[in-house]
Amino acid sequence: MIYRHLNEKDRFYIEQRLSEGDSLRSIARALGFSPSTISREIKRHTPIDFKGLYCHRLTSRCAQEKRAKAKQGQAFQQISEEAKMLIHQRLKTHTSPDVISQELIREHNIQVSESTIYRYIYDDREQGGELYKNLPHSGKPYKKKVSRGDQTKIPNRVGIEQRPAIADEKTEFGHFEIDTVVGRDHQSGTVAKNYSELQKGYFLVLSA
Repeated sequence: MIYRHLNEKDRFYIEQRLSEGDSLRSIARALGFSPSTISREIKRHTPIDFKGLYCHRLTSRCAQEKRAKAKQGQAFQQISEEAKMLIHQRLKTHTSPDVISQELIREHNIQVSESTIYRYIYDDREQGGELYKNLPHSGKPYKKKVSRGDQTKIPNRVGIEQRPAIADEKTEFGHFEIDTVVGRDHQSGTVAKNYSELQKGYFLVLSA
């Protein structure tokens, strides 16, 4: 069997056959590769962001980039052992690659660009390493920001638009409007509730 790399047509074929539920062995036989080669191809090039789905377009692009980088010589392969040790140490504290790059030149007079550090981390992951897990925000779920207005909403509140019409007529005593007043920038410990009776205009302030 003549050795050759998987090309874009091969990868498109793999994607289509996988979507149809065909086995790796039958795909390998049709393409003239061993089942282990097809298995490695799928495991190595299935992006995490695609939730385990093999995409031939993205895979072919990644493969082309890898071959181009191999011909040019990977910049991260020229990183000194001292620089690698420092990068590992700083990644353990979840320091971002751009900050690490600045610290290396400022504190150790070692020049390693941010993009080179990212490629080094990517290559480590391709080899089964876990440096990428130390990147800031890696694996952390997105936390929705809560506006100040949402923070002060009263649970199960009834909006003013839902109050009975008779309250607007102000002919019946006992209908109150309540306003909550919080300290500046929501930092003050003082909270006041203003009670205003609609018919008589009585006003009551309670603070806590």
